[in-house]
Amino acid sequence: MKVQHGFALPTLMVILALASLAALLALRNVWVNEQLLNAEVDQLRTLHKAHAALPLAVVDIAGTATTITPNLRHTAGNATQTHAFFPTSMAEYDTLRQRLSPNSCNAGICAPHALNPSATKASYWKTQTATALVVSAVDTLGGSNTVWYWVEVFPQANSAPENFIYRITVLAHGVMPSSATVLQAIWARTTPTSPTGQWHSWHVLHD
Repeated sequence: MKVQHGFALPTLMVILALASLAALLALRNVWVNEQLLNAEVDQLRTLHKAHAALPLAVVDIAGTATTITPNLRHTAGNATQTHAFFPTSMAEYDTLRQRLSPNSCNAGICAPHALNPSATKASYWKTQTATALVVSAVDTLGGSNTVWYWVEVFPQANSAPENFIYRITVLAHGVMPSSATVLQAIWARTTPTSPTGQWHSWHVLHD
């Protein structure tokens, strides 16, 4: 009986240790699942923010200038000015290209001389925020400096010579570190000066 009693305590200790280990593993699994869920929710939030910026970019593209308060984003100005703007003619498009070096942007407006393969990768745009247009904190869910966009202007092939197609790229940062979504979409106007148009594609960029 003494021998049996001698084995009882170590056996109980082993059982308790195994039970504790099982509990720790269960807690760890719960914690991991919670982190994965938080990451997924944050990623969905950044995707929603990116989608919400697309119509803001379209409004920016379609905006008009008035003779009383000219909007520089829609006015080429004179030869001494260097600001970026949305062109409405090929002459203005050539002026914009002269003001912007190849594959560069200013205030979120770009006029690349050719398609840049790097522009289809998320990492490229993450390093270009200094040339983007920052979306106002009023228009975002995550406060200021969390959403940026760029609009690349291209002449529209097989269409009127004064018509353009726009590739819009949106970068949205999430709450969690390193959480970001880069969304790219194509939008074309119905006519060269029409405020309406049509979406042709949109997809999330990766590396």
